[in-house]
Amino acid sequence: MTKSIDHFMYGGSNLEDLCNQFAGLSGIQATPGGSHPTLGTHNRLLGNRSGTQTYLEFIAPDRSMDVQSEMRASLEALSRPQLHRFIMRCTSMDFAPLAAAYREAGIDAPVHDLQRITPEGRTLRWRLMIPAANPYGLFAPFFIDWLDSPHPSQSLDARLSVLDCEAGHPQAPRLVRLWKNLGVDIALRAADSPYMRVLLDTPRGIVALTSDNR
Repeated sequence: MTKSIDHFMYGGSNLEDLCNQFAGLSGIQATPGGSHPTLGTHNRLLGNRSGTQTYLEFIAPDRSMDVQSEMRASLEALSRPQLHRFIMRCTSMDFAPLAAAYREAGIDAPVHDLQRITPEGRTLRWRLMIPAANPYGLFAPFFIDWLDSPHPSQSLDARLSVLDCEAGHPQAPRLVRLWKNLGVDIALRAADSPYMRVLLDTPRGIVALTSDNR
């Protein structure tokens, strides 16, 4: 069954620099989100005016916390801001078949219970499937169940539209099989090196968010 894209994660080593760089491209400043106490990261967010709940998350290490995690380490290692992950929406009942699909591809995919406090003082709780380190990297999506928390997109400034997402990979046939088993419906082409690109309609025109070749 095809799943919806919940959000795209745009990452960098410094949140303020990351958001200022995007504001220079788009003319939009992201809304403060909060910190992730078990990951050692923090974020800002932007909504989508195109009628879907798909939003953008800007994420970076939170220097005010000593917490270490694989997510934080991967963000600290980035040499430039880039598309870092994409997250698919699911329910808790989906986690078992999703884990089985990942196991078939030789990938462990544990589920984590996470939370953050919004600037208004509200606690959001969710469950997030984070695949372990694997050859696909960005192309092995996370899956999220927001439980009984309100979806973040409901309270976000929606001044951009997500127009399109495409990807390319040298192992496209194998990745297509994995994505089919996971319910991912994103255009995927054979390419000489991995890439993903998201096109956004912003006040300053079309902006592309891209990944590097990892």
